[in-house]
Amino acid sequence: MKRLHILFALAALITVACTKGPAPDVVQPDQFTVPQYSQGEKKGNITYQLLIYTFADSNGDGVGDFNGIKSKLNYLDGLGVSAIWISPAHPADSYHGYDVQDYESLDPAFGTEQDFKNLIDAAHSKGIKVYMDYVLNHTGKGNKWFTEAKKSTEAETFSWYHISANPQADIAAGKFPMLKSYDSKVWHDLTVGEIGYEGRLHFTVDFSGEEKTLTVEPSTEKAQPSNTDTSVKMFLWTGEPGVAIRMYEKTEGIYELTTDISTPWGILIRTSDTSWDIGTKWGAPKGKNVVVWGEPLALSSTDAQDILFGNPLQMKFYGDFGSWMPDLNYGDVRTASQSAPFKAMARSAKKWIDMGIDGLRLDAVKHIYSNPTGPENPAFLKDWYDTCNDYFHQAGHNDDIYMVAEVWMDYKSVAPYYAALPACFEFDFWERLKWALPNRTGRYLAKDLIEYRNEYAKVSSGAIAATKLTNHDETRAATILKGNEDQLKQAAAILMSAEGQPYIYQGEELGYWGKDDDDGGKDEFVRAPMIWDNIFDAAVKPLNGRYDSALISDEYSVKTQTAKEGSLIRTYYDWTCARNKCGAIATGKMSKHAVYNEDNSQFNSIAAWYMTASSGEKALVVHNLSNSGVTISLPEDSLTDIVVSLGSVSVSGSDLTLGANSSVVFQQ
Repeated sequence: MKRLHILFALAALITVACTKGPAPDVVQPDQFTVPQYSQGEKKGNITYQLLIYTFADSNGDGVGDFNGIKSKLNYLDGLGVSAIWISPAHPADSYHGYDVQDYESLDPAFGTEQDFKNLIDAAHSKGIKVYMDYVLNHTGKGNKWFTEAKKSTEAETFSWYHISANPQADIAAGKFPMLKSYDSKVWHDLTVGEIGYEGRLHFTVDFSGEEKTLTVEPSTEKAQPSNTDTSVKMFLWTGEPGVAIRMYEKTEGIYELTTDISTPWGILIRTSDTSWDIGTKWGAPKGKNVVVWGEPLALSSTDAQDILFGNPLQMKFYGDFGSWMPDLNYGDVRTASQSAPFKAMARSAKKWIDMGIDGLRLDAVKHIYSNPTGPENPAFLKDWYDTCNDYFHQAGHNDDIYMVAEVWMDYKSVAPYYAALPACFEFDFWERLKWALPNRTGRYLAKDLIEYRNEYAKVSSGAIAATKLTNHDETRAATILKGNEDQLKQAAAILMSAEGQPYIYQGEELGYWGKDDDDGGKDEFVRAPMIWDNIFDAAVKPLNGRYDSALISDEYSVKTQTAKEGSLIRTYYDWTCARNKCGAIATGKMSKHAVYNEDNSQFNSIAAWYMTASSGEKALVVHNLSNSGVTISLPEDSLTDIVVSLGSVSVSGSDLTLGANSSVVFQQ
């Protein structure tokens, strides 16, 4: 019996039997090589979430790009990934890409359309699908649709947004069926109308008296260059960076200038070409800031509003995520798919389907219609999915398009969204796990996860729970678990041995840490760049210095961590490989263990369940969340075939001993 005990301890150290070989982009020590997979061998449906801008930089400009991702496909393949979810790829107002300017273009900082196509083709050659991040709820303030909408109430895209002079009354009257109630905090000031000017004008500034004025008239006289007399301190500013046109002093306190201007917003008068302090920037009072040809316009330094040339309307627009992200107006959900913005969004998605993408991750879908638990969002998303899926089939695909939605709510509120989409992120998975690990309590885990899936199955028998630890909007797992590497390893093991389709967030496999905005940090701090060989290859530029400098270290590079015995990334390699090669944990359904479950308070730290595939293949999964060893008796189970293990695992007859934060999967 002692000999058998030793043999099983050795089996635990060997862990999973995977075909292994070196990945060309990762230097491996002699004692360890990353897994390799043959065609169709990756059964585990593991997706890797990556941020284009900080994942991998191919040209040394400090910004991640498509070619950088392409260069790291060997790494992703070795990690057992069968799909990648890439952050928004479109031109955007902000570094993160969720305030899109143009859905039919790609951010040139990431590369060309051909570069993107090459990435898709290269990923497909390794059996890796590509999912684009898509923002249906809102656009960026700089989006061409919103820019056009601001020009006039008659603009084609004016109705694509919620724009109103009296939003409270308009909502009450049913003008905006997407919105159920009025909240002043999410309505933002907007000037609608032609407020700029292009042409030759004559400007006269009168500072000779107590009231300061500006008079403007169209002119056919010769345009004047900027005055070279530096003693004159009066300037016209049209918004062009670094350019303030110096005026000419005709008499004391009277300044004139004839010049050509082209400004989309208006002008300001300045008495300094370097300072913006009160007393040096002159505009007009709000509501009285529209130029009338030939009539003096009163100037103010304390309320220096832009001086405008049109006769704009002061209105408001709805932006649930802030004034920089105006929400799209699809109208009544019953006709939303016929609305102009829906058709425009669908047209853009079809372009990327034609290029070869395999699916979409849909951002913030509970916010599209203002009632997150009402029937409108699932109904809208059903139309969206059907539209894209029909086109996906027309493009020659035999399978269905993949879509996964961010529905950041509890599992019961998420369930109705499965009527529309095949997959939704299971935020409760991590909520449960981040409680269980620090509290050393495993016995409720199987019960809770099975309960979630049963709730989804009431809506769709094929519901896919997209399981995850953290993502780009959340405090990282390493921060929440206070850097406890044993618990981080076990979190990975649980993620890979539970029912669902797991996601790995960029850097999670390396133990990257960071707090999100809600916890007193900045979003950038949870979006740190990958470090490959050393810190000099990290794509740090988009973060504008907002990252933990302690994390930007060669110690946390892929190269160093892969070479380090007992590292977190090696745990990921082992457990992703096991998931991919063992059909029971790859596609199986969870069921509770008859003895070690929520009712067994004697073994509070034990999480145990079976995974059974449709083929009949079955596995027993056991995790010990305790900080000390535990021995349990399993006389009804087979303990002779270890699929994968973590930590200290030994078997003696029907007794299983698991060390602190140790895990094992047995083939049954």
